[in-house]
Amino acid sequence: MSEISLESLGFTKEELQDRVIEAIVEQIMKSPVFDQYGEKDSKPSEFSKLLKAAALERVDAAIKATIETHIQPNAATYIENVTMQETNEWGEKTKKPVTFREYLVQRFEKYMTEKVNYEGKTKEESSYNWSGSATRVTHIVHKHLQYEIDKAVKEALSLANGLLVQGLQETAKLKLAEIAATLKVEVSSKGIKF
Repeated sequence: MSEISLESLGFTKEELQDRVIEAIVEQIMKSPVFDQYGEKDSKPSEFSKLLKAAALERVDAAIKATIETHIQPNAATYIENVTMQETNEWGEKTKKPVTFREYLVQRFEKYMTEKVNYEGKTKEESSYNWSGSATRVTHIVHKHLQYEIDKAVKEALSLANGLLVQGLQETAKLKLAEIAATLKVEVSSKGIKF
């Protein structure tokens, strides 16, 4: 009788180990399911889902730690130290350099003092017949005041309407009570007499 060896079956020790590990992983990571036709398929197992969630959580924590340790301080330093300088079309410097904060303040001031029309649109945003009636900050303040006034007027009208309706109801009840008190009704064999 001849002895059966791995080599006689066409396997090496490493190939057999790989196949065994692959089969174990397949059983742990996937759960068998059957479709409506009875065909076997697989879906991720609960263990696989937990493992994936834990891995994602660890990756997210590592990314967050890296950002907090290396990127945020460097970004803050970069923003604090970066300078910008306006140039012409040939790359020649035309104005003095400014820090990023100074640049943001200048842009904000320009934005707020820019002329806009009654809709709050600049000349570039408006299609035609543009008339710069006020600065953007004036337009914003005007719109806010208009909103607050409209809101106050609506509240006052609502309150007045409620009081008016209540007063009319009470007056109508009183008048109906007065009419009912003066009204006499007699019922006899001859009929109803008022």
